[in-house]
Amino acid sequence: MERKVKIMFLVFSFSLLFFSQNCLAGDPIRKLGRGIANTTLGWLEIPAEFFREADRSSELGIFIVAPLKGFFKAIGRTLVGIYEVATFIIPIPSHYRPPIEPEFIL
Repeated sequence: MERKVKIMFLVFSFSLLFFSQNCLAGDPIRKLGRGIANTTLGWLEIPAEFFREADRSSELGIFIVAPLKGFFKAIGRTLVGIYEVATFIIPIPSHYRPPIEPEFIL
């Protein structure tokens, strides 16, 4: 009995080596999670753009350019998130690469 348990444990352990590749970044579950995160948190591009623009330009750019850029980036990230949720099972783009960089807003 004890020997059978050891053999089953070894077989199970070696089988994990072959199936563990699906747990990496290029899988549909990661694409689904990325899509949900980008759909729900896409609006965070607006305050994030304030910080990015503060490092790049003057005060005028912070109050005029940052909200507009953040708004359009938020719309883009939200739409990409919806697309990824709708097509999470299809490996497009190849190997489930993120269509937008950075992959997540945070």
